[in-house]
Amino acid sequence: MNLNVSGLPAIIIQAGFIVVFSAPVWLAARMVGAANPTLIRSALSLIVGVAGSVASAALAGGFAFLLAPLVFLLAFKYVLGTSMLGSIGIAVITVAGYAAMVHFIGAGFTVSGNATSV
Repeated sequence: MNLNVSGLPAIIIQAGFIVVFSAPVWLAARMVGAANPTLIRSALSLIVGVAGSVASAALAGGFAFLLAPLVFLLAFKYVLGTSMLGSIGIAVITVAGYAAMVHFIGAGFTVSGNATSV
């Protein structure tokens, strides 16, 4: 299967993905009592976490598996304005939110067919 989307629909889909993946972080930040629990700051913390993880993978190689969680915790701490314990709470609640999204939303998507590799 080949699917191409471009132009305004692609931008709308990307914005939707950003909101969907930022929502659990935003809810977790509100539950933990972060100083800046906004949806935009939640998206920014995820962007900073991904950029920091990519940078740590480029600089540290295999140790990036140890550094990437720390990068996300520091992004939650400084961007959302919480303590280190609060950022751990945000991470745990966010992972639970992602698991719930996969369980409830992911059940509606099936992939089947005969795949060929070239």
